[in-house]
Amino acid sequence: MRQTFSLVTAAAAALICATAAFAADDKIQKIVDNGTLRVCHAEAAPWGVKDPASGEWVGSDIRAAAHLAETMGVGIEHVDATWATLIPSLEADKCDIAMAPIFRSAERAMRVLFTEPTGYETMGVAVRGDSGIASYADLDQADKTVAVISGSADEAFASRFFKNAKIQALVTDKISTLGIEAASRRVDAFLTDTSTLRSVVGANEAMNLTIIEPDNPLNPQGYSYALPMGEYGFQQLVNIWQINTDQQGLKQKWHDEFAQ
Repeated sequence: MRQTFSLVTAAAAALICATAAFAADDKIQKIVDNGTLRVCHAEAAPWGVKDPASGEWVGSDIRAAAHLAETMGVGIEHVDATWATLIPSLEADKCDIAMAPIFRSAERAMRVLFTEPTGYETMGVAVRGDSGIASYADLDQADKTVAVISGSADEAFASRFFKNAKIQALVTDKISTLGIEAASRRVDAFLTDTSTLRSVVGANEAMNLTIIEPDNPLNPQGYSYALPMGEYGFQQLVNIWQINTDQQGLKQKWHDEFAQ
């Protein structure tokens, strides 16, 4: 009798847990009920940057966010975040989705759901043109400092890749700040994703920055949008929407509009 009771109790507990799990998978309905899709962004060109003149977000992911909201029949709210606060913002329900080129990692996957990759990227390093640093080996010395954005995947990778150089994590959401630090000789180099790196170096010729080993980029991997844990229905919707926008040529159109 005791064994039967235990089995019934266990089954009931499992049913309660399963019901709770399914009940949490209601993001789509909440978005529709609220009439607004809240989207978190962190700065990375050409995906999303703040226009200094208007204060508005612009970029390929901004176009994508507006289209996703239109597809769902709701309005759009762009929520400011940094690379250090993207995932905490999702966890705190400050936004429904984080639309930025977020590198996928097992550690992050313990906290958020990732969509199918929105693209693939590498990382790179820029130095002053007169620094005498021509390779990663030249840079990986005890007297050298590499700047990264605090809380980013760049920081985690740089800490693993460079065995001797000092990693300086700066609390900023502006990649250009890293360029200024290097140009001002406060650091020897800075590391970020290759697309953003090229954009910063190309748009700031006066800084006299150059990319080292440009034909040997680092850490190739996919990047994705991120969703709150448990929201599998919303994940499926976003994945199917991505396929449709790709087939319609919209994804390439948005990229070409903002890529330099």
